[in-house]
Amino acid sequence: MNATPLDLDLLHRVLDVPEHEGPFRLVRRAQQLSGTLAQLVVSVAIGEGVRAGSGSTDLLERARSRAARYAELRTALAGCPGLRVVKGPSLAGHYPPGACRSVGDLDLIASDEEQLWRAAAVLGSLGGEPTQLSLFAADGRRQVTLVVLWPSPDPLMEEEIRVELCTAAFPGDFAAVPVRPQLPADPALADLLSVAEERFQRAFHAKDALDLLMLLNSGSLDPAAVAEAAVTYRLAPELVELIDLLSKAVDHPGIGPLRQALVAEAAAETARRAAHTPAEREPEPTVAARLEAGQLVWGMPLTSAVRPEQGCVIEHLPDLVLARTAVGDFLLVSGELVDPEVHAVALAAVSSQEASA
Repeated sequence: MNATPLDLDLLHRVLDVPEHEGPFRLVRRAQQLSGTLAQLVVSVAIGEGVRAGSGSTDLLERARSRAARYAELRTALAGCPGLRVVKGPSLAGHYPPGACRSVGDLDLIASDEEQLWRAAAVLGSLGGEPTQLSLFAADGRRQVTLVVLWPSPDPLMEEEIRVELCTAAFPGDFAAVPVRPQLPADPALADLLSVAEERFQRAFHAKDALDLLMLLNSGSLDPAAVAEAAVTYRLAPELVELIDLLSKAVDHPGIGPLRQALVAEAAAETARRAAHTPAEREPEPTVAARLEAGQLVWGMPLTSAVRPEQGCVIEHLPDLVLARTAVGDFLLVSGELVDPEVHAVALAAVSSQEASA
């Protein structure tokens, strides 16, 4: 299959910037769409001979330094079994040499909760600060998402170093599209579906289309296998939407067969979602009730402490619920608003327990 070259002509089409406006406008458009897309545009432009000043070279150096930092973290986690990388570094491997697909964060899917907390403890020992926790249920077991951050190397120019650990590969929308915990075995399929899953969080943009194009260029997407996975993981509508976004700018020979394999499945999945009727049940207002029902709860960080053998233990106290984990303690909450007095009581409770330990 003929590959579509990643060049400035392609980027002008994908980013919908007239060619006569030049690389400056192309970079500005990339910055508007994504915090990590401008680096790709700059690297392609430099590769085609556009003169680079200090701003451009610094942008690329920061992107490469960030990628190196994530590579160090992945090396540190090499002893943790059951972890798979999706999106970021995995997708970057499909881009041509010299093209800088910047990695905003590191997404890791753990095979189970034990492996997640083992990896979290490693990250905590390296100075990572746990900042977000969520718990929910799927397939009869508890699922965990944990975000660990390090300070930004340049707070005025880029976000923190961020690692997201999840036991559930595809959370869905917690309504018509359920949690699907397992990744497909094929790495290219896992990456493609992970990009499609992003649609539940935000609209697709040019970076997603380029990721799809690089996967098509690699020849690693078999239309029949993609269609089968789309049905299994209920992502056919999102994949068709992503394909249509790319096809507005690119005439790739792989687009037609891939879309044809998916269009009927996308229509069927769209109809299934429209017919979905949530099960009637009484509201679950308390954290304890939500945990019992397997509904989503969130963790507000209270303390940070590495306890490699801790895992995650739920502790029920009067009027509050705590999660004591391998990387610290969290107050479990059911919404965005938390009474400051409840937070103060929770903090006092964990401080008292630490003092008496």
